[in-house]
Amino acid sequence: MKKCMTNYRRAVTFVSFIFTVTLIGKALAVENSQVAIVTYISNNEQERSAKALVKSIRELSGKYKDSKIFIILGDPDNCPAVSLKGKNVNLVSLEMDSAFKNYPLAIKAFAASQVEKIVRDKVQTLLWMDPGVIVLNSPDALKLDENYDVAVRPVTLLNNIGLAPGEKPNSYWAPIYQENHLQDKPLPTIKTIADEVEIQPYYNCEVFSINPNLGICEKWAHLLTQLLKDENYQKTACPTFTRKLFLHQAILSGVISANIEPKRIKPLPITSGYPFNQHEKLPKEKQVSTLNELSVVIFDFAWAKNPTWMNKIPINEPLKQWLEDTYQEYLN
Repeated sequence: MKKCMTNYRRAVTFVSFIFTVTLIGKALAVENSQVAIVTYISNNEQERSAKALVKSIRELSGKYKDSKIFIILGDPDNCPAVSLKGKNVNLVSLEMDSAFKNYPLAIKAFAASQVEKIVRDKVQTLLWMDPGVIVLNSPDALKLDENYDVAVRPVTLLNNIGLAPGEKPNSYWAPIYQENHLQDKPLPTIKTIADEVEIQPYYNCEVFSINPNLGICEKWAHLLTQLLKDENYQKTACPTFTRKLFLHQAILSGVISANIEPKRIKPLPITSGYPFNQHEKLPKEKQVSTLNELSVVIFDFAWAKNPTWMNKIPINEPLKQWLEDTYQEYLN
């Protein structure tokens, strides 16, 4: 009788263990399915960068390693991105007015809007990463929950684009404020990351996450379309390359401010969007001592233009070897 009871307890314990493992597995599967990742490519260099990004997600992102990845192809005829094909990697041709093709970074709004429509009502978090971004650790800060609708950080540098608190919108910002009905809305003050200047909401969009069910990216693309078609606005408000380059970012900032309450904007830590190229410009207290401390790093064009990039910030093993191998793959 005693032996039977012992066997019974063992059986119950085993069944309980299996049940617990099953529940954990299901919970992880649900969590993973709640995140989709999107980037874009338009040329061979971006394809090689995106390949490194995909590899980093699959090998270094922890519980997000099996997330569905969408890569928007800006020039599928000349850059079909064959090297990026793989499980849970979706290659999607860009839908954008061809007249905007050469406008600096306009592709980002249209790429994000396309994927937002695809994943709407299917995931809780749409995570945007530029090509040139790499994941080094689990990007938990970008995961949204019921308390937040966007995770984003301020721009790194003012670049003569941002508005000071209380400053009246100039010709560049005025249409953005008008279309989003922000003229009389109290807006929070934020501070640029590197030069630490206080400004009205102006967010970096090289790395951010959004709730795709709100249609924020669709609004972003819609307003960008309006301002790209406005010849007078382009001539008077965007006469320089810098003004053109950051227009997509200014518009997204306006759309976020108009549609998401400040308390539902999750402040993204610098470790989840570290500006590698501006490392020396950061205040000392914001500079990391090793790359190992970072979750997501924005290399931008460092790999293409700076062959000594590995000397900028110390890297500990095993990450150092992983980056060396991945960089060699990028070069080849």
